[in-house]
Amino acid sequence: MHQYPLRIPDVLWKRIEVEAESRGLFISEMLIEVIEKGLLKIYEEEAKYGKIKPKQIDSK
Repeated sequence: MHQYPLRIPDVLWKRIEVEAESRGLFISEMLIEVIEKGLLKIYEEEAKYGKIKPKQIDSK
């Protein structure tokens, strides 16, 4: 399995960490759940509104 580094803001990371702990999950399991649910939301929005343009990420 491939591993990819993620750039996650500290505040978001802490929320994921706390939520994973409260559910009794490893952080990696929580991240997988977040990504899967996020993808489902994107698919739902695309089905409803058509293709959605990705947000531009500003490089610092």
